[in-house]
Amino acid sequence: MIALLFATLLAQQEPTYAELSRKHGLGAADQRLREGKFLEAAVAYRNVLMSPGDREAVRVPLAMALLAKGDAVYAGIEIRRAHLLYPDFSRLAIDAAELFGSKGALAKLVDARAGKAAEGDEAEVNAAAAYAYLIDGERDRAQAALTKYVQLRGSDAFAKDLKSMLARAPAGKPPAASPPATAAAPTPLTQGGAPVRAGTRFIESEARPRGEILFK
Repeated sequence: MIALLFATLLAQQEPTYAELSRKHGLGAADQRLREGKFLEAAVAYRNVLMSPGDREAVRVPLAMALLAKGDAVYAGIEIRRAHLLYPDFSRLAIDAAELFGSKGALAKLVDARAGKAAEGDEAEVNAAAAYAYLIDGERDRAQAALTKYVQLRGSDAFAKDLKSMLARAPAGKPPAASPPATAAAPTPLTQGGAPVRAGTRFIESEARPRGEILFK
């Protein structure tokens, strides 16, 4: 009975990317991704995915590596395959900073890559972008990409699950308020200063010339 309860509690815990990486031996591929070697990382993930066994979870980091290297369409295909074939897709606790070394790095890559899709492939691009923004903590941008996906493909199972994941995601921190401006301190008045000596002033009198006085 206790063992059953313990197993149930374990099943309820969200799987983490760290556990996924250890289980499938993704350490070397993860390192290449953090170093910015996106093509090499994608090849490494692909090799693991093609090895024997249940490796469908590896499609998640593979999709992000493909997106980072600029293949946004293929990334969208793989992230939707991961959703279809990996049962814990919606429960996987993954932080983009774990994969790319710092928060915001993946979002910047999406900004640079996602707008270069060929016409007709926008749905795949927005699928990958929505997931990438989500795991990088960009809820509003993830929602915008998901909305575009739904407009193109409809509210399918992928869209519904991603919407639920967005609802569970923590809200971003509001921007810090700027400190109030400090009023300039008034200039103190000088008190008790040393006396100021006035310069010598010459006042001319209106005395009339002597000749004029004698004439009268």
